[in-house]
Amino acid sequence: MKELDLWIFIYNKINRNIRVNLLIVADSTLSSPGKTGFKMAVSEDVETIGSIGGGIMEFNILQEIRGIFDTAEPVTFIRKLHHSKTKEGTSSGLICGGTQTLIVITLTKEYRDVIKEIIDNVEEQNNVLLQITPAGLSYIKGKENFEQITLIHESDAVWKYEENIGQLNTVYIIGGGHVGLAVARAMSTLDFYIVTFDERDDVITMRQNTFSNKKIICSYEEVGNYIKETRMTYVVIVTPNHDSDKTALKSVIEKKVKYIGMMGSEKKSKSIFKLLSEEGVNPELFKKVNTPIGIEIEAESPEEIAISIAAEIIKIKNDAG
Repeated sequence: MKELDLWIFIYNKINRNIRVNLLIVADSTLSSPGKTGFKMAVSEDVETIGSIGGGIMEFNILQEIRGIFDTAEPVTFIRKLHHSKTKEGTSSGLICGGTQTLIVITLTKEYRDVIKEIIDNVEEQNNVLLQITPAGLSYIKGKENFEQITLIHESDAVWKYEENIGQLNTVYIIGGGHVGLAVARAMSTLDFYIVTFDERDDVITMRQNTFSNKKIICSYEEVGNYIKETRMTYVVIVTPNHDSDKTALKSVIEKKVKYIGMMGSEKKSKSIFKLLSEEGVNPELFKKVNTPIGIEIEAESPEEIAISIAAEIIKIKNDAG
C-alpha cells in the first residue's frame, strides 16, 4: 500500500531525528500530471518516496525542497503552479495545460506521535481526517468528510486541506486459487488494501499469497460478515466452481459497495442469477454485478485475467460519475 508506506517512511525518518518535507497535490485541473492527493516525502538525508507527477516540475520542486533543509526553520506553504508559459503566476516548467496546487510541510520529531497514530489507524482501516493548515498537520480520528479531499484556499496565508486517509481502497478477493493469487499480485502494485478469502485451509496458492494484507479462511456464505460497506470497497468473486460462486455472491449481493465482479461466462452468470432469484434474492440487485468480470482483452491465463480485473476496478474507481 503506497499510502501506508509513505507514512511509515516519514515515521522512521523523524523518529531518528531526520526532518522530512511532505509534498501533497492539494488540487489539480485539466492535464496536470500530478493528480489531487498525490504525495511525496523528501527526507533530509536525500531519500524520497512517492511522486507528485514526475518530469521537470518534480525535479525543480525537489531541488528547491532540498535547499530548504539548509535552513534551520521548518516550513509550511501552499503554491499554485501553472503548466503553461503563457499563464500569469508560477510556472511549473510544463506546457501540458492546467494547474496544480501544492502543499509543502516540514515534519520533525515533534510530529512522531501524530504520524504513529495515523499509521495505526490506516493499518486498522479506521476513519481518520487529515488536516493541514499554515499552523501545521493534525488529524481527527473517527471523522470523515463526504468528499475524499477538500481544499479551502482563500490566500497563501489562509487555507485548509482535509483528506480522508484512514479507509483505503479495499479489494476483497473471494477465492484463493490461481486467479485469486494473480489478482492479489496485480492489486498489490496499486494503492489497495487486499483481503483474500478461501474456505479451504490446504490450498497452496493461499500459502504462496504474500500480496494480501489479510487472508481469511471461512465458508463462502460467511464472507459478507467481513466486508465493510463503503464507497471504497471492491469485491472480486473468483471461486473454484459454480456453486461456490453462487454462495459467495449471495453473501455479498446486498452490500452497499463500489464494485462487485464475478468470473464466469454469461451463461454461467445467468444460471446463478436464476438460482438466486428462486432463493428470494431481488433480481434488481443483479444489475450491479460486473460479469463476466474484467475488461475484455481476450484474457486466458490467470495473470491476464487479473490484469483485466484490475483494469476494470481502476476504471470504476477513477470514474467521476
